[in-house]
Amino acid sequence: MWEEIQDGYYYLISQSYTTLFLMLWVVVIFEIPRYLFSFFTALVFFTSKLEFEPDIVSLGKVSVIIAGHNEEESIEQCVLSLWEQSRPPDEIIVVNDGSTDGMRQKACALLKQGLIHGVHSTELRGGKSSALNLGLRFTSGDIILNVDCDCSFDYNAIKRMLEQFDNPMVGAASSNIFVRNWDTNLLTTFQAIEYMIAISLGKHALTMLEQMSCASGAFSGFRREALIQAGGFDSGGGEDLDVTLRIRHYGWKVEYAAESICYTDVPTNLGALIRQRFRWERDAVRLRFRKYRHFINPFEQRLKFREFFHQFEFLLFNVIAILVLPFYLAWLFYHYGVNGWFILIGAQIVLIILDIITFTLSALAVKKFKPAPLWPYLLGYSIFYVNLMRIVRLYSYIQEWVFKSSYYDTYAPSKVHRVRE
Repeated sequence: MWEEIQDGYYYLISQSYTTLFLMLWVVVIFEIPRYLFSFFTALVFFTSKLEFEPDIVSLGKVSVIIAGHNEEESIEQCVLSLWEQSRPPDEIIVVNDGSTDGMRQKACALLKQGLIHGVHSTELRGGKSSALNLGLRFTSGDIILNVDCDCSFDYNAIKRMLEQFDNPMVGAASSNIFVRNWDTNLLTTFQAIEYMIAISLGKHALTMLEQMSCASGAFSGFRREALIQAGGFDSGGGEDLDVTLRIRHYGWKVEYAAESICYTDVPTNLGALIRQRFRWERDAVRLRFRKYRHFINPFEQRLKFREFFHQFEFLLFNVIAILVLPFYLAWLFYHYGVNGWFILIGAQIVLIILDIITFTLSALAVKKFKPAPLWPYLLGYSIFYVNLMRIVRLYSYIQEWVFKSSYYDTYAPSKVHRVRE
């Protein structure tokens, strides 16, 4: 075993830079640029300081919409967390989307206690988008906060969210999301690392280029004017990405509130995680390259460069990078035979080092995050979890491109799919 490792090591270091590039072209083209930009983003995190305290008083009334289906167990904790805010909301509206548990009764009890301002229930489930639109009809706030039932919040979450709207051109803002149940098992620990890298640092990177294209469905804020102009939330899955793309289309800016921290529970078993990621990835393809394909079509008169950029970035670094992977592996072993294994191991070592650096920078940049318990799991995250997600992404993209699987996802009711077909 040790001799084989030595052979692989000497084989790789004996190659010229040009040969190494040819061996690892997938890593060089599709992986390293994203890591380098993350490093640059972290440096901006360290040097940026808030020069003044934004005026959030003049923003007007703040309304919260909590839309949920079968959330009897979590709705009360969510509401109480909102009232513990340094800047509590002026209005909380709960929408019970056809629940079959006791959510409606629990929400009515909260209304009687004066903890919320309205409860609206539907007999049949219409999906999250229809529930949010129903809630929007009964809100009176100038800033609308969309909150998932299973979330809780840092003390200054709403305040930091509202600070983004000090700029009158901002139509939406997304929160930073921490994994609340990170210590449940190995899978939730890996997801906590992923959220730190992809959301805490990744969304900040996109914001620097004014390319923030998804205000998270867990906790986001919207200027009422922008949300109404965009037509509210459209039916089907991926409503957070959908409405954000439309808000951007109308010329509004979308910001990322790094210090507005939302805590959420992530899937605790592999089956639930894979189903969640299938849904996310399929919806991303459907929305970006079917519903909003004019953003990336150079022959469209409606094409705008700032929309083309984030669409192309997703196409290149997510879709194409995954679709070429099987062809790269076949090419690698065809040209290099058993030495292909040494090349793959070398590539994995490079990615492990980059993941460790990126996580370290994320932990240093986000002050409220406590990284110490996650350090021992970084190696497993980079080797097992990241590669598993590559396989999930590849499978979901093929499913969506070929079979349009997002149109049959049970996350949205079948009647919603029928309307969208």
